Amino acid sequence: MKKKITVFLSICLSLLLLIGCTNSVDTSQESDGGDKSDEVIELTYGHIQNPGHSLYIAAENFKEMVEERTNGRVKINIYPSNQLGTAREMIEQTAMGTLDITFAGTSDWASGLGIEELGVYDFPFLYEDLDAQHRLVNEILVDDIASRMEPSPVRLLNVYSNGIRNPLTKTRPITSLDDIKGMKMRTPENPLFVDTWTHLGATVVTSPWSEVYTVIQQGVADACEADAVGMINMNLQEVGEYYSKIGHMGSVYVVAINEEKWNSIPKDLQDVIMESAIENTEEQIKNRKTDDDIAEQQLRDAGVTITEIEPEERAKMIEAVRPIYDDFAEKYEMGDFIDRILELSK
Repeated sequence: MKKKITVFLSICLSLLLLIGCTNSVDTSQESDGGDKSDEVIELTYGHIQNPGHSLYIAAENFKEMVEERTNGRVKINIYPSNQLGTAREMIEQTAMGTLDITFAGTSDWASGLGIEELGVYDFPFLYEDLDAQHRLVNEILVDDIASRMEPSPVRLLNVYSNGIRNPLTKTRPITSLDDIKGMKMRTPENPLFVDTWTHLGATVVTSPWSEVYTVIQQGVADACEADAVGMINMNLQEVGEYYSKIGHMGSVYVVAINEEKWNSIPKDLQDVIMESAIENTEEQIKNRKTDDDIAEQQLRDAGVTITEIEPEERAKMIEAVRPIYDDFAEKYEMGDFIDRILELSK
């Protein structure tokens, strides 16, 4: 009899232990599902710029702001200097979700996403100076680009100024429209850049930005074009002789994140990221003028001759590229919108 009682108590004890373990597992699972405050969200951020460039610095500042303000709940891993591909390739990666964040010029986003209207902000001779570019960013560009990107798989985070682009030439300065005729001009692999220099009379040579130094050094092209900061960052003062300030194009860079990745981030962290992005934009644009002045002085110190252009010659160049505006306005029914941009940028 005692043996039977002992067996019965042993079975009861085993059942109690099993029930206790089951309840313990259930409680743990509920806790894991209900509290993710300790989860670290990692974001991959790829771009084309090298250390020292103002856009490289801006991305690093954004990373620091976000990681500090989220107490490490968001970690941003940045891969600069074309480590993950060209600008176009990283746009495609961000759209597919294999990369979380990248930045590029608006015309690159236009062709990469198939939203051609975005390219209007890279149009030739659109900005008279950096102040005009800043006004356009604040009053039109951010809201307009965000709305145009809505049907795509990416979302706008913020924008940067990449300055005003000018050509760097090897053999002669550009002081008139005639000086461009027949010149071999290196440009990005971008239809808008190709069309601009073709209308100005140059023979276009396209290449990735990472190859620009070799292209000029080896004589594949006679000239290249970029902002002064970009020239110095790629050491192009070593292969060019003349920096001609024709101001043919102002460059605005758009920073965007994969939409699906964005939607996976908790709302409180989204708010911190967006607040940081807005502050990051203002800081970068504010510092841009100083960066350009320093870079131009570095060009002079390296022996590069900086030349200006007479207003009447610049007017001839503007007229030469007019068909780009007319064709775009007609194709996308954006005539009134373009007029508004031109008025604001003066």
